[in-house]
Amino acid sequence: MIEEYKDYCVLKAFNVSAKQISEINSLSKKGIYVTASSDYLDATIVVINKSESEVTFHETLNAIKQIVGESLYADFDTSLEECVIKSAIKKNLKIAVAESLTGGMVCSSLVNVSGASNVLYEGFVTYASSSKVRRLHVKSTTIDSYGAVSSQTCQEMVQGLLANKEIQLGVATTGCAGPNKDEFGVDVGTVFVGVGNQDNVEVKKFNLDGNREAIRKMTTNIALFMLLNFVKNY
Repeated sequence: MIEEYKDYCVLKAFNVSAKQISEINSLSKKGIYVTASSDYLDATIVVINKSESEVTFHETLNAIKQIVGESLYADFDTSLEECVIKSAIKKNLKIAVAESLTGGMVCSSLVNVSGASNVLYEGFVTYASSSKVRRLHVKSTTIDSYGAVSSQTCQEMVQGLLANKEIQLGVATTGCAGPNKDEFGVDVGTVFVGVGNQDNVEVKKFNLDGNREAIRKMTTNIALFMLLNFVKNY
């Protein structure tokens, strides 16, 4: 077990490419064991030192950090949701969530963490377009013009959450998880995630590969990573 080793480190990074994973794993050398893997875009990198050389150990860690760059979100064993909760508690922030294709997975991930009640204010699963209009005040003209899976709809979902002045941050997901295109002809794997506060809403588009479950899980992790970065910079 990893706990048996005196010198080891777990690094967490997001959206690390297969090429980067291969490059990280190639850093293993005599006495230094490196294992990197990714689960729905969330990467875990384990470095174990049996070489008795702290210099080589830290050189390896630094090399890994150079490879992953800003994708690194923790230098210890943790999760995206745990980092979101702990960071938001420190800054006394309340978060609301609006989900379409993820169907509550973002909220569920946050609630898995002890202390979530200090952060998570509310969550909506607005799966139908009419629900987005009724619950989040997305304009029906926006959906008619751009579709439910669009940057414009995602932005208005976040803005609908932020209409409640008791929260500081809103996060929203909308997309096509498949197995078929949606009624607007949106390709499977097309996803929009939005995060924002009263001053600024940021929406990003992603084109994801995988089956329905994989796309939903990747979207959940994307939402958590974007939320984490927004909290850190708040």
